[in-house]
Amino acid sequence: MLQRQTQTATFWRDQFEVAPDDLDFTYNLLLDAQAPRTLSDLSIALISEYVRKEDAKIQSELSKGELYQPRNHYEVGQKLVFPAMDFAVAEIVEVRTGQNPEHGEFKVISAKFADSDRVREFAAELASSHQLNNVNGDDFLSEDALLSPEEIYTLYQDEIDESILYALEESERSEDFVEVNGNWMLKDMLVDVHVGYLNIAEALIEVAGKPLGVKELMAELDLDANVSEAMQVLSMNHALSQDDRFAQVNVGAEKKWFLKRLEPADALEAPIILRPTQPIYNRALLSVELVQVEWELDDEWGESSLSSELPAIVPSTSLTLTYP
Repeated sequence: MLQRQTQTATFWRDQFEVAPDDLDFTYNLLLDAQAPRTLSDLSIALISEYVRKEDAKIQSELSKGELYQPRNHYEVGQKLVFPAMDFAVAEIVEVRTGQNPEHGEFKVISAKFADSDRVREFAAELASSHQLNNVNGDDFLSEDALLSPEEIYTLYQDEIDESILYALEESERSEDFVEVNGNWMLKDMLVDVHVGYLNIAEALIEVAGKPLGVKELMAELDLDANVSEAMQVLSMNHALSQDDRFAQVNVGAEKKWFLKRLEPADALEAPIILRPTQPIYNRALLSVELVQVEWELDDEWGESSLSSELPAIVPSTSLTLTYP
């Protein structure tokens, strides 16, 4: 059974790469929403757009000719659509008798493709079974056997998120987007939080002598009242995160802001018991068995220099280290 491109693991794991058009789509999505979106929201929306564009392309190409099936009779001048070649359209320029005792009598058609001058040959009037004889145009447009955008995202989340995140953070248009506490939005959507507001926030925290929540800080500021409170909160969080004076800390289940210069020294470095020790040893003296153990451990602080992140398709195990 032929699969559409968006239904394959090969596309999402090996070929998917965020293009400029995809960033345009993401920009317009956020602009229309006028609200932040999580990376998951953006990924699923972009997958949906890929599926929509694929549907439109298939419908357009199927309207240009007859779907090629090896069992059918074709004539010179007839236009065919080849689903196995990404729905390319070609015109039949020659029909001749085929010769292959294994398949009995059949024809060979020469087809010239519209997007180039290439001519390729295909079987026609073929009595032998072939998977292309079992599909029709409706099969490619039916949603019954297709994975939904949400299902696609569940299967290939790591690869899709990685590609989109790289584009949002490293592309030429990265300055158009900002991320605040896992939410993405357009930079132009942020409320202006100038340095004067940040100076007031610094003074409030210093006087309180303890971390303060963003809403506690906003109560003393005169932010743009025409903007929703949710957007004010995100804007304030973003401004604080960009200022080296402030550090976000967890107070119970709530995230609050504190001044880095007021943080206790013990909070700024790992406890001695958690600091790695790196004994020096001569690897050349290790037996084959010990080298194998070293390689399997893949210790980032070891001397094997083999430590690396595993590809998403390789199963991995997470261990919880309790302390103390």
